[in-house]
Amino acid sequence: MNKMRIYIAIVANIFVLACQKNTDKSQETAASEATNASEQQQVMVSAEQAQHLALPTGSFVIKQLSENITANGKVEVPPQQMISLSVPINGFIKNISLLPGTPVRKGQVLATVQSMEYVQLQQEYLQALSQNAFQAQDLNRQETLNQENVGSKKKLQQIDADFKTSKALINGLEEKLKLIGCNLAQLRQGHITPTIQVLSPITGYTKMVYVNNGKNIAPSDVLVELVSREHLHLELNVFEKDANKVQLNQTLVLENPVLSDKPVTGKVILIGQTVEEQAKAILVHGHLDNEALEQKLVVGQYVNTKIKVGSRAVPTLPEEAIVRRGEGGFIFVQIKTNTYQAVPVKLGVTDNGFVEIIPEKTVTQPIVLKNASILFALMSGGGEEE
Repeated sequence: MNKMRIYIAIVANIFVLACQKNTDKSQETAASEATNASEQQQVMVSAEQAQHLALPTGSFVIKQLSENITANGKVEVPPQQMISLSVPINGFIKNISLLPGTPVRKGQVLATVQSMEYVQLQQEYLQALSQNAFQAQDLNRQETLNQENVGSKKKLQQIDADFKTSKALINGLEEKLKLIGCNLAQLRQGHITPTIQVLSPITGYTKMVYVNNGKNIAPSDVLVELVSREHLHLELNVFEKDANKVQLNQTLVLENPVLSDKPVTGKVILIGQTVEEQAKAILVHGHLDNEALEQKLVVGQYVNTKIKVGSRAVPTLPEEAIVRRGEGGFIFVQIKTNTYQAVPVKLGVTDNGFVEIIPEKTVTQPIVLKNASILFALMSGGGEEE
């Protein structure tokens, strides 16, 4: 029994020693891998390379950087500057000669429509005028008879009611004819016309034409669509995460090399108050400062802008000190003579060649201010940047 206990104790000691050796080996392996990972993020250059590369060092520079947000969208006009023309009566197109893009001026005849219903409406109006004139005379006679106590009050009341009904009919027909564009002065002289002239209410250009000569039309049919260029503006989408940063009269910058070789500035004139469900953005409207350049824009044209929403003091480095990788990147610090360590950082806004740096840990060593991309290539075994 004692021999069995001694045997078990010996086996247990052997097992414990084996576990300790495995643990020590695992710790040594982990430490070795950490050391190797750290060394992989380092690059050593020769004295000759250091002199040739010119690797100046320094520290972060605190700068007031403009904070910009991206806002993409298109060129639009207000709803009141987009006109859909219809004729409020049945008929057919006698003549139209517009094409999409055709310039139009206010008051210009765009199309001619012929309509039997229009002829009938004018006829009813003239008949109502004649009937009303007779009823007016009859009413005067009946009033005279009643004043002499020889007329019937009931008949007077009936004639007065008929006169007022006829007058209401005339007023209604006049309003209908005005909607169609009828010249009432000429019509009262007996001039009935079978044609309606469709006039342009604005100066602009033709967006779309939906009819042709001889086509039957109804009041619900759109003949043409017109657009005025008097109030062109930018309609931009700003993501909801940036919505609270946008304010009226902030400066926006439109970069369009076709429009101008220099950035074109403008102002925020209107800010939407609801977030669009699909785009997850609010609508922001802006005008360009240069009206002549604004008139060169085309309705529906895509635009890419930046809105300047403020500035703040942040730690920065020159762009040559950074190796960009996705939304972040690397900088290099000098850990000893001719030996440099890559340090991952997050990047913020960029302004005038300087980039906001958001270090993932405190950086106390001298920072390489130039040719960081060359150091990264050397660290990667001479490979080129992505």
